[in-house]
Amino acid sequence: MKVLMITTSYPDFEESNRGIFIRRLCRELANNRIEVIVLTPRIFHESPLYEEEQGIHVHRFRFPSGNRPLNQLESIPVFPMCVYMLSGLMSALRIIFREKPDVIHGNWIVPTGLIASLAGLLTGTPVINTARGMDMRVSEKGIIKALFNLAVRLSDKVTIVSEVMRERSVLSNAELITSGVNETFFSRTPIRNHRTVLYARSLERIYDAGTLIRAVPHVLKSIPDAQFVIAGSGSQLDDLKKTAEILGISDSIDFLGHVAHNRVSELMKAASVYVSTATADGTSIALMEAIAAGLIPVVSDINANKLLVKDGKDGFLFLPEKELDLADKIIFALTEGIPPSVLDQKRYIFREIAGWSSIANRFISSYNHIAGNKVK
Repeated sequence: MKVLMITTSYPDFEESNRGIFIRRLCRELANNRIEVIVLTPRIFHESPLYEEEQGIHVHRFRFPSGNRPLNQLESIPVFPMCVYMLSGLMSALRIIFREKPDVIHGNWIVPTGLIASLAGLLTGTPVINTARGMDMRVSEKGIIKALFNLAVRLSDKVTIVSEVMRERSVLSNAELITSGVNETFFSRTPIRNHRTVLYARSLERIYDAGTLIRAVPHVLKSIPDAQFVIAGSGSQLDDLKKTAEILGISDSIDFLGHVAHNRVSELMKAASVYVSTATADGTSIALMEAIAAGLIPVVSDINANKLLVKDGKDGFLFLPEKELDLADKIIFALTEGIPPSVLDQKRYIFREIAGWSSIANRFISSYNHIAGNKVK
């Protein structure tokens, strides 16, 4: 079977973390004898237009990106997005006519899921689209919501990564297939007496790392030897460092900048608490990895996180943008904590649900189903 994977995010170079889980899915599919072709936007000028890695054929289409990801922009730029859609659709059609894939798999309903749906409509190729979270946030109203709904209606099958997505009526009958977690995280033996708190998200406004920085002084009053590791890069990095300097807490925070994904599991092994301050999110891969690694999650009380963390039982939820509440929960996690037996049991159950082998097999079953239906 041959699958054309059209995706908003895919690693731009070997050490890139953007869409790292899409590449992991593609590799798992390839291990199961699925021929995978990837189509993704070229964000950075230095990224190759075409490359082949581990049997996966990666094509990047051009558009005026300004050499930075769209999620770093305050609003959607109309002209670049129009070029994005047209260039992506034309590239998809060229690949389909040349390679004749059995299935098109769009990742993120807007914008690339819409490209997948239109390409499927024009060529008669079956389409499966996956909503992954941030596409839900940008499509809450207006024309983007209409385009989101159109992409879903044109799909032969739709999957979601979180039950909370069913709140959108057009996704009420979608199949739940979570994102996967690398085996590396499950195989880590956590060292739970560390007083290290790890943040491993992009440093963009929506992920709100500023709330964590402002919480640090309050934590240090109770736990002076607590250490905070910020693993990530983004447009807010300089402002966050400046805030840390003003608050006089720079010695307690390690800003690591961009960290290759293969190093994240090592960072989690050296920490005992994982923090996510996102004000909106889909199913967070980093949170899933932290659970798999046996860390205590302290995360914002938003719908996506509440499906993974039960407050006070296997982690802690804090009020978004409230640094005092966050500080209190971090202090509790570092002192009282969660029983190791509870964390280990959750790791065991989670492995059966979110292991990449299981995720890939479910998608392969879906590919076979919709391809078979199309033949009939």
